Amino acid sequence: MARTLMVCALIAAWPAVCLAQDPPKPTETVVRLTVQPMAAPKPALKYQLLPELKEMSPGNPILDYMRCFAEQQNFFHSKAESDKREKWRAAPLADLPLKELHDYGRGPLTRADAAARLDTPDWQVLMKAKKEGYYLLLPEVQQLRNLASCLQLRCRVQVAERNFDEAIVTTKTTLALSRHLGEHMTLICDLVGLAIANIALRPVEEMIEQPGCPNLYWALTDLPTPFIDLRKALQGERFMHEPLFAGIETTSPTPDATLEKVVGKIEELFKADGTNTKKDARAWLDTRAKDVSYVKSARKRLIESGLEEKAVQEFPALQVIILDEKREFEVRRDERAKWLSLPYWKVEPAALVEGDDSLFSGFVPAFIKTKGAQARIDQRIALLCHVEALRMYAAEHEGKLPAKLDDVKLPLPVDPFTGKAFHYEVDGPTAIIKGSPPKGEEANAAFNVRYIVTIKK
Repeated sequence: MARTLMVCALIAAWPAVCLAQDPPKPTETVVRLTVQPMAAPKPALKYQLLPELKEMSPGNPILDYMRCFAEQQNFFHSKAESDKREKWRAAPLADLPLKELHDYGRGPLTRADAAARLDTPDWQVLMKAKKEGYYLLLPEVQQLRNLASCLQLRCRVQVAERNFDEAIVTTKTTLALSRHLGEHMTLICDLVGLAIANIALRPVEEMIEQPGCPNLYWALTDLPTPFIDLRKALQGERFMHEPLFAGIETTSPTPDATLEKVVGKIEELFKADGTNTKKDARAWLDTRAKDVSYVKSARKRLIESGLEEKAVQEFPALQVIILDEKREFEVRRDERAKWLSLPYWKVEPAALVEGDDSLFSGFVPAFIKTKGAQARIDQRIALLCHVEALRMYAAEHEGKLPAKLDDVKLPLPVDPFTGKAFHYEVDGPTAIIKGSPPKGEEANAAFNVRYIVTIKK
């Protein structure tokens, strides 16, 4: 179900917590790059990292991504192929068996290239989501993560062969796939899209290290900011709970049989969702429905929210409690969701506080964590922009690095977590560029990223 999938997606997108017997996890991610000076290409936008309009054709890319798997079950899903793929995804570039992997995945991945260049993404899930709500299943999501892993390996092979033009084609495909997941109407798919963007950027780092790699500063700068917009998913989250309350009236008393049916659905949902197993929904509702003072306060809140007073006074106690909890859920949801359109560094600290004692508190999406995942990708792109700016500066200054970032006469992006410049220091041919973690993630390596860049003449 959707909320269980949400938890899985968050776990996939965010580093797992250590078990007691595991060795301590590092608190910082260090990316070491040894690069050559390289001026900007001419024309400046010769290289792009998303498909351009001139490459596009009419059609729905989502359907064609799914067709990649139609006749290629062995390539995508067999244990032997999967094990081999994971081995070569993790291996150093120099260890890749290029003869074996040359033209990797030619059939299914060529179809993915074509799919990524179709212009009208439509997940065809809107009406189903309106009907099923929290019970909406998304079996295609994991398959697309698998597709991204295959594309990553192909890109690494192309980088190792120093076939930069083809590596950029693959990067375009993977980043387009990421963005197409951002066109879905669930935060789950946004999170998977962000994870796929992260998959796509690793070979870009490796490519920048290769002799002769073109400078990608303007290509990186040209990417959308934020890379994935969360607005459509937020709109989806605003109605995913509605099917749960189907049948509850807001203008007249609801029959007991209908109320019992709604309580049964709530109870079933709580049992199925791991985040709410601590709460017995039926007992929780019964206790409050028998509390005369609590029911009176709930009626008042419903009237203040805009429901007609005469009608509310006639509602049975259980209807009052359910509607009041629905109202409370919507209020708390929007109190967190309203920050999603703003830069992370403008989010008020109060919005970072998760959890409360209302019945549906466990169903308020983890908006701030999703916002953090969004900013994390934007930060990584911004850091790579800085790396390429250093290569460009070195090409113009006899291989030397700037003493400070202000010496770089380029529109450098700010850190998405702070709205301020990145930390920068230089020691001879080596520079350190460091991002800042969001509050509460100071010891999380995924949010403490430091690039150590050495210029090789």
